[in-house]
Amino acid sequence: MKKTLSVALALAYICGFSQESKELAKLKKETSAQVTISNSTSNPNFIFFANPVRLKSSTAKGKSTEFLTDYYKAFSLNTAYDLVFTEEKTDNYGLKNVIYRQQYQGVPVYDGVLKFHFNKQEELTSVNGNTISKIKVNTTPDISASEAGNIAIGLVNKQNLNVSNTPLEVAKSHLWIFPKNLAQGGVATPYLAYEVEVTNKNDVREYLFINAHTGELVDQFTGIHPIDRKLYEKSVTSSNLKWKEGDALPGTLDQWQQNEVVTAEQVYNFFKNAFGYVSYDNADHTMTTINNNPNINCPNANWNGVTANYCTGVAADDVIAHEWGHAYTEYTSGLIYQYQPGALNESYSDVWGETVDLLNNYQDEGENLNVRTTTACSGSLRWKMGEDATAFGGAIRDMWYPNCNGDPGKVLDAATYYCGTLDSGGVHTNSGVTNHLYALLVDGGTYNGYTITGIGFVKAAHLWWKAQTTYLTATSDFANFADALEASANDLIGINLQGLSTTATPAGLSGQSFSPEDLTNIQNGILATQLRTSPATQCNYVPLLKATPDLCAGATSNPLFKEDWENGLGNWTVSNIPTKASTWEARDWSVKTNLPKSRTGKAIFAVDPINGDCITDLQNGILRLESPLITFPAFTSGKYEMAFNHYVATELTWDGGNIKYSLNGGAWTLVPATAFSQNPYNSALDGTSSSDNPLKGQAAFTGTDGGSLGGSWGQSVVDLSKLGVTSGSNIKFRFELGTDGCNGIEGWYLDEVYVYNCSTLAVEDSQKKNSITIFPNPTSGFVTIQNKSNDNLKNVEVYNAAGQLIKNFNLNNGFNKASLDMSQLANGTYILKVKSETESNTVKVIKK
Repeated sequence: MKKTLSVALALAYICGFSQESKELAKLKKETSAQVTISNSTSNPNFIFFANPVRLKSSTAKGKSTEFLTDYYKAFSLNTAYDLVFTEEKTDNYGLKNVIYRQQYQGVPVYDGVLKFHFNKQEELTSVNGNTISKIKVNTTPDISASEAGNIAIGLVNKQNLNVSNTPLEVAKSHLWIFPKNLAQGGVATPYLAYEVEVTNKNDVREYLFINAHTGELVDQFTGIHPIDRKLYEKSVTSSNLKWKEGDALPGTLDQWQQNEVVTAEQVYNFFKNAFGYVSYDNADHTMTTINNNPNINCPNANWNGVTANYCTGVAADDVIAHEWGHAYTEYTSGLIYQYQPGALNESYSDVWGETVDLLNNYQDEGENLNVRTTTACSGSLRWKMGEDATAFGGAIRDMWYPNCNGDPGKVLDAATYYCGTLDSGGVHTNSGVTNHLYALLVDGGTYNGYTITGIGFVKAAHLWWKAQTTYLTATSDFANFADALEASANDLIGINLQGLSTTATPAGLSGQSFSPEDLTNIQNGILATQLRTSPATQCNYVPLLKATPDLCAGATSNPLFKEDWENGLGNWTVSNIPTKASTWEARDWSVKTNLPKSRTGKAIFAVDPINGDCITDLQNGILRLESPLITFPAFTSGKYEMAFNHYVATELTWDGGNIKYSLNGGAWTLVPATAFSQNPYNSALDGTSSSDNPLKGQAAFTGTDGGSLGGSWGQSVVDLSKLGVTSGSNIKFRFELGTDGCNGIEGWYLDEVYVYNCSTLAVEDSQKKNSITIFPNPTSGFVTIQNKSNDNLKNVEVYNAAGQLIKNFNLNNGFNKASLDMSQLANGTYILKVKSETESNTVKVIKK
């Protein structure tokens, strides 16, 4: 049986190309702007003005509004009022920033923010953020916030995250327009969803986005980051309080406990002295630590949103500062902890952890901290993370040369850049890219053909902080970070930067400031580490369903059978077959309107839910969708095919779907992969004893698009002659989704099923070349059938659009012309197959 896993999915790199809008072209022409386009939204997500824009208004807010009034269409907004003013603030460098949030029908858009940035002359230097277009969701929830909270708690309870068995609670709930896939780099799909934070203030902190109409899970991010002061041992209780502010040091504390107290103060001083930021929330919050928290798997460390937690043997100064770095990130950029945003989050903690370690002169006795100049795994401990954590047995990451610990130093490090789904999409591995950039900029070096001149800790730290607090948003990726660094360096030109200090005494002004030459240097570092390069090729990211040629013209305009679910379930039947009915959560194929990738209309959907525990709460079973009986006419030309559009996003090899058929009332049989002429099953479900999926071992559509947690729409085509379909046959189909006992991703969407014969339609399209004609067409009653070759007509067969024979008329009257009464037939499309003494012709007739 499969081990229980929390879902962690890889970052999607979907290259989106769209024609530049006239409005964006106008903005670029009038402002000479450099524009970065988001692959997720196809809208600008970073605009840099090499020549700052002068606006007429007297305030920064007024200038931002003035700019929006002129250029809101460049962001694909319907009106400037789609954006709501949030705040105007002056940062620690004396620069003004104005923030707007997008809303749709009064509901805010998650991470739908635009940030306006000004220089000291209050000229507009850049705009960045996300705007979401083509939002078409019903903004009136069908479930309440409390109902969403209960659903979220229920889901987390089934994910085996609550090791401590501490009661779960909802810390907050907020209604959003949530653009799924924005964080992953895929095409953003809007949902109305509650963001529910579920926590036990211990070892669980999960953000779940619950569909406000259906109660289904749309997405999930973790809030646990694995690493006034207080120190507790094992738990936060008065009896376990070992040290508090004002107590003597070391007192009774062992070395690891001392480290936790001392380094927490160093972190506090570092951010306060350099950036004027007081404690992790900028509100002087008490920094609480738990040593040997029993609810983390030692050796480890984490920040859980309430406390920093460490095991004995782990709490070295860089590890301690790393975990507090997660807290500072949470309250500034809010980077989520998955995919490239998560790698950035993790890297920021390494950056702050190692900066504190190399500046604090604490526990460095006997260590070689010499500057490293080569790409070698040397004995110098400079830029090594966790080297003093004895429980790790040595450094866990190397920021100067990440390859030493199996991490990438640039995006196209094919052997080390992580493309899979574990570790929240490789956050601890791919963080090596931006770790490396920071180390290169501090010390200088030559890498990947580029030479970077060292700018030192003062400039590098301010550069990272400015980007973190001004430009980054929750879903920023490496390319966004590159834009943020360039904009930050430009903002800081000429500003006398505060020095760095980890003691209670500030270092004062450093006398250092950025110059235009520094910007060029930073750009070389960005090129060296390839921040703007997609790893899609090396990761072999491809869609699960490939592009296919168009069907023949009549396949969609004149099929023998069609279903698109626009009018509901129709004559299809649904059922579910659980393996263990007592734990199965009831679900069936159901018609949906809010479709992935902004697809319009309706489709039918089988959910692959994130539930179950694969132990006692088993969710293995089958969702079955069965077609009505389809009868094929007595037409022997060409071949019959079935085409269907679908979207697949399931847990790879554990959950997936396939198709069975029953021909002429026979046994249900799997449609073999060899019967597909386009997009056959992409894999087989796990067939080992680890799987309890009822479809285990069968060929299936399973998994997601490469590098994505989602899928994309594609079309599969089945050659029905390979199943034995001939003239006069009948057939039924079953679309089945099989799931195992726990975990899932999204599910299987099915739309527009066509059964057709291209040869039938080819005869119809060429009827002008034949002798037999039928008129009037369309008709409201009688039609005339005429054979211009003067051959006698023999008979006519009338079929409905599903290919079922309705009537058969004998025309053996010795004439080449006959009249047919269709007045009693229901309005719709019919196929008339007419035979004469010398030919046969099939014509589509519309009855109205």
